[in-house]
Amino acid sequence: MTQPLDATIAARNDRLIIVYNADQGWVSALMDAAHKIVRPATYACSLCMISYGAVSMRRPWRRYLASLPMEIDFYHRQDFADSYAASSFPMVDGLSLPAILVEAGGKLHVLLSSQELGGLADVEDLIKAVDQALKRFTKQFAADSSL
Repeated sequence: MTQPLDATIAARNDRLIIVYNADQGWVSALMDAAHKIVRPATYACSLCMISYGAVSMRRPWRRYLASLPMEIDFYHRQDFADSYAASSFPMVDGLSLPAILVEAGGKLHVLLSSQELGGLADVEDLIKAVDQALKRFTKQFAADSSL
């Protein structure tokens, strides 16, 4: 696993926002599980495919998220749209899901796009990608904040 993130990130980043391209609820979860097994190539949420097994979050991903020194919020597409309206957060208008975002300074910033997530092979790649993106974002956010 990668090195733990510096605790100063938590001071700069309010929260990590993980948005799945899936619906919430048990019925949707059961249908998604079946879809991932029967026709994985047509499943719409690459983040779900990588971070979840048939029914639960993969252990390495769960441990990695628990090690981060920041708050983490999980959303399905509808509750994300309800919580982050485009009228208040213009960048969500047209945002392709799934996505991993950072909410910092009262704004949302894309950490990993749908396209980037779609290019990852497994949970280890996901962890590395999130870790690298958080480090890049922290440097950029610190540089922008010092202006």
